Amino acid sequence: MDVNRIVVETGGYRAVTPWEDETWREEALDWITAALARRRLVADGQVWARLRPWSVVLRVPVLRTDGVGAVWFKANPPRSAFEPAVMAALSRWVPERVLEPIAVDTARGWSLLPDGGSLFAEVLTNNPEDVNAWAEMLRQYALLQRELEPHVDQLATLGVPDFRPRRLAERFLALVESTSVLRGPERAALRALAPRFEGWCQELAQSPVSCSLDQSDLHPASVLTGGRRPLDDGRLTGGGAYRFFDWGDASVTHPFMSLLVLGRVLGERFDQDQSVRARVLDAYLDAWVQPGTSLAELRSWVDLACRVAVVCRADTWDRVFPTMLLTTADRDAHIARWLRELL
Repeated sequence: MDVNRIVVETGGYRAVTPWEDETWREEALDWITAALARRRLVADGQVWARLRPWSVVLRVPVLRTDGVGAVWFKANPPRSAFEPAVMAALSRWVPERVLEPIAVDTARGWSLLPDGGSLFAEVLTNNPEDVNAWAEMLRQYALLQRELEPHVDQLATLGVPDFRPRRLAERFLALVESTSVLRGPERAALRALAPRFEGWCQELAQSPVSCSLDQSDLHPASVLTGGRRPLDDGRLTGGGAYRFFDWGDASVTHPFMSLLVLGRVLGERFDQDQSVRARVLDAYLDAWVQPGTSLAELRSWVDLACRVAVVCRADTWDRVFPTMLLTTADRDAHIARWLRELL
């Protein structure tokens, strides 16, 4: 694979990733080439590299018997190096809801995925019927979480952070103490909030919903459409399975915490139309309705789950490459931004 034919995009982030290490880069490209060869594929064309503080992603065009396709390589930092093992496990446990990796290197935190088609973000329109697509996508995501409930201990063993509610209070205090940019009064206020935060976590632990895998950054660009395309009139086609990816921010916790980011995306998309937002979220919550647990009761747990979920989001900013040029203050600013929401 010719390094000179690789286009690098940093997105404006000031970060030193492993890509800058020539030896690492050559090893990664050789690993991709060998993995493709085992599938009788050959890289062909210009490679695109996206460098971020939290990952190195390459899009590699390949020659296929049915034309030109692409594969995706990803390298994770140490604190999210669990992702390749998780992707391999999910492809066994819930194969219809994720992509099956072409290859994984769990020791180095590397993975190679086939191209999964269009992102949900790429097919969304401004048509009011988009709400049906949103509802179906969230329904399928909820089913994925339900199906993973028996595997939470295995996920934690694979290295996924264990932020089940009773443990989340410990992580909250650790972030408060270690985040350098918090001002004195802010840190004092967050310390004083610790007993209440622990109480919220204990309350959430009593909900009728079992813990599962939280993707933690669920949005339209982390979902594949499974072949859905807009019709000529702008409506989305029906049917098709959605597939979910990008598990580097994930944790084992209360599944409703997934609604923190997604709820804000829905608010922006539908201009704060609460009736539409409620309809879409109800499609998600329906997966947990069972005898003795009503939809109304489930709704009551969403706000609490999203309130404490800010700590999960804060933690994701501690999962970056150790060599990143972003200063500790820059990284901690993102952590503090989430923690301040509790104030």
